[in-house]
Amino acid sequence: MICTESTVKTRYRIWIVRYEGAPPDCWHDVPLDAIAVEPAERGTMAVRQAGRYVETFNRAALGGARKVWAIALPVKVRYEGDPLPGEVLGAWATDG
Repeated sequence: MICTESTVKTRYRIWIVRYEGAPPDCWHDVPLDAIAVEPAERGTMAVRQAGRYVETFNRAALGGARKVWAIALPVKVRYEGDPLPGEVLGAWATDG
């Protein structure tokens, strides 16, 4: 099967952002002046998991004084650095 853009499941990375203006009206809105601070987690998430994460974080953020927010951004996972079939890995595996 040939994998095309339409058959690949979109993955999301959650980013914590800061903002200066008024907080968004709803947990799924993005602040207009959002500035990236850091990724919230190391990996990516499926759409439902990302939605639950953003909702939980932002509902809590609405009640706090800090002007931080979570947003889910669609990303493409790339496997740069993956070995190729037949590649010798002995020395490579001990470099880290």
